Amino acid sequence: MQRLPWRVYVLCGLVAFLDGFDTQSVGPAADSMAASIGIDIQAFGPLFSASQIGFLIGAVTFSALGDRFGRKRLLVAGTMLIALSSLGTALAASYSQLLLIRILAGIGLGGVAPNFISLASEFTPPALRARVVTLLWAAVPIGGMAGSFLSAFTLERFGWQAIFLLGGAAPLLLVPVLAWLLPESREVRRSATPDAGGAQRVAPLRTLLGEGRGTATLWLWLACWMTWTVLVVVGVWTPALLQRAGWSLSMAASMLGLLNAGGVAGTVLIGAALRYVSPQRALMVALTAAAASIACIGALAHSFAAVAIAATLAGFFSSAAGGSLLALSASLYPERVRATGVGWSMGVARIGAVLGPVGVGLLVGWQWPPASIYAAIALPAAVAAVAVLLLSRTATFRTAIR
Repeated sequence: MQRLPWRVYVLCGLVAFLDGFDTQSVGPAADSMAASIGIDIQAFGPLFSASQIGFLIGAVTFSALGDRFGRKRLLVAGTMLIALSSLGTALAASYSQLLLIRILAGIGLGGVAPNFISLASEFTPPALRARVVTLLWAAVPIGGMAGSFLSAFTLERFGWQAIFLLGGAAPLLLVPVLAWLLPESREVRRSATPDAGGAQRVAPLRTLLGEGRGTATLWLWLACWMTWTVLVVVGVWTPALLQRAGWSLSMAASMLGLLNAGGVAGTVLIGAALRYVSPQRALMVALTAAAASIACIGALAHSFAAVAIAATLAGFFSSAAGGSLLALSASLYPERVRATGVGWSMGVARIGAVLGPVGVGLLVGWQWPPASIYAAIALPAAVAAVAVLLLSRTATFRTAIR
């Protein structure tokens, strides 16, 4: 029986944890940050979008660079960028500085994600790859929960800067550990030998869309786009929408905690379930259930208990779908272009993360009731389920998952 590379999993899991930690640290600190640098809290909307745009840039560029120059090198570079941008956030003295720094943070966060997924999947037997990737991805929401809880603890005691100083120091300490202990991609090591072909060193976008993979890639991208639209929109807008339905701020905010808790459970359990269920079936069930539970949040907004259950299930199934899609993208492409394939999937997904909240903002401006808005939010999950069904019928999918 092949020995599993636990050192790779632990180190990649630590990077994933810090990715989630940084991502979730900004939201709780936003009010204090705005007051500190003298801006209105509404200005943080573009700031959040800027971070998502940075994530898109990082996911696409770092993934291609990782396939060419080595995933370990890009993981080390991306982790260093996360550390420096987090420390820079604590020192920012103006809105323009903060905007630039958070774009750089997004590039670092987006850059490490496809590379730690690809590196871990490369050292994992194909039969276990989907489970390992989904379990590894669970470290991201766990890091996000840690960031949220630590922010709540440190904000009043030490000021908003403390969480970013901590969030910068931790990855800074991890950088030399990664450089020392993390192995390099075997594909990169082979391409460095004198008899390696030059084609092995290049992983352009046309490789993802050519060689018979074009249709499968486009269906995968649509599923990622729609799934991340749901993931981000539900997390960003749920407190405000429930307040519009008559809830108090504290009650509405508590639903965000249930969404995150359900997300952690869903990401972990889907990894175990993929041992017994095919990924396309797991995805279609998760996406369909996510659509139904999200619609129920709005339809049952008169009942705290019903919404609590629906929110937990929405977090569970939408996060399970997100983790499964990343595992699927890691399995769909050969080793030489795996980081590029995962990176483009994550990059396209972030388009939904950028545009989705804006679309819901328009619906709010048009005075749509919360129940109708939640029904609209559920629609992309249903579209993603159809995209997965069509993806599962392609020859590329059948060959990769066989």
